[in-house]
Amino acid sequence: MKTILHLVKKDYILFWKDKMSVSLTFVIPIVLIFIFGKVFSGSSGPEKIELGFINNSTAPIADKLEKTLDTTKTFKLIKTYKDEKGNEVKFDTNTIKRYVTTGKFSSALVIPRDAYNDTSFGLKLKFYYDPKNDLEMQVVEGVLQRTIMQSVPEIFGLSMQRQSNNFLGREKGTMFNTEMAKVIGKYFDVDTSKILSNMRNPQMQTQKDTGSKQFNFFDNILNLEKHQLVGTEVSNPWATRSVGGWAMMFLLFSITGAASSLFDEKKSGVVLRILASPVTRTQILWSKYIYNMTLGIIQLMIMFIAGMLLFNIDIFSNFLNLFILIIASSFACTGFGMFLSSVSRTSQQANGWGTLLILTMSAIGGSWFPISFMPQYIQFFSKLTLVYWSVDGFLTVLWRGAGFTEVLPNILILLGIALVINIISIYNFRKGHVF
Repeated sequence: MKTILHLVKKDYILFWKDKMSVSLTFVIPIVLIFIFGKVFSGSSGPEKIELGFINNSTAPIADKLEKTLDTTKTFKLIKTYKDEKGNEVKFDTNTIKRYVTTGKFSSALVIPRDAYNDTSFGLKLKFYYDPKNDLEMQVVEGVLQRTIMQSVPEIFGLSMQRQSNNFLGREKGTMFNTEMAKVIGKYFDVDTSKILSNMRNPQMQTQKDTGSKQFNFFDNILNLEKHQLVGTEVSNPWATRSVGGWAMMFLLFSITGAASSLFDEKKSGVVLRILASPVTRTQILWSKYIYNMTLGIIQLMIMFIAGMLLFNIDIFSNFLNLFILIIASSFACTGFGMFLSSVSRTSQQANGWGTLLILTMSAIGGSWFPISFMPQYIQFFSKLTLVYWSVDGFLTVLWRGAGFTEVLPNILILLGIALVINIISIYNFRKGHVF
């Protein structure tokens, strides 16, 4: 037994000396736990989601709703835009719909002129949205409805008063409203007398025959009229949203493995035999770069073709822009793989750091879930990753059918990332870290 314990001790000593093994065992899980914890802990929720906003109503409830949404941490209300002359102009309905359609923001709330008046039963709102991130849009809609319900509880009193008078008659309706006002005051922390004083008796016909009507008392208290402006023609929304993110993550793993093969070739003596022939180190690096870049293009194309065959994803209606984006993403991924090889000493080190960086970039870059679920400081780092710009570009092309000018920023940023990390890689390769 003593011998076995010595062998176990030896294994632990070797393990702790291998910093990359320690990182893969402890650091990567902790990093991912932290990211998932921030996203799904429920303590903070989405923050500063841009929401287009128009208030055309003069009702006090509409003003109160606007002030509440203005102060909530979930939304950042966008009420104006800059015209061609650079002047700040308030949105109208057509303009705000165009902004949603073109991806300036994903959703917009419009309070119409007749949102609430003396004859209204409930609050009428219009919600325009682009569900390119369905999970995000479900959360936005849920938080929006909850915020409205909690911020303007007096609408319950007004609406219930009118509904009860309509179906119960004036006398019974008054008794019902008194009891309901007590309930509302208790659970929404509102003064009951204030609710009752705000209730005005509308001029409605008394319904004597209540047995002939079937109704849900709470129907239409909030009438949120929803209009999906983008993606209605997409046959498989989930697969269309997901394919780009997963394709990028697996491409990064493939490119990192291929780039780190330089170490294996050096260890096996292949590099020395090649250098013995009329081949330079520069030519070897160029061959690796071209190989990895073309491999990336082929892999991404196969991934999208598989998505088309398996899930009916439309890749051909906007194929040229998709292909240009694939090339730019392959350049950036190849640069990332070569960078890892240039700063690493062994293939284990390159693969270890690659795993850490790839999983982290995928998590915060939008491959797994919308970045709006993350705190603001993580969203800042999200936009520094090549994964974010690739995933956003693929989603823009496949979901919205965007033209070249719309995806040009994504393409230029990806090429810029590739240029910077390639320059760093060339500098490190000249130091002779690899061969």
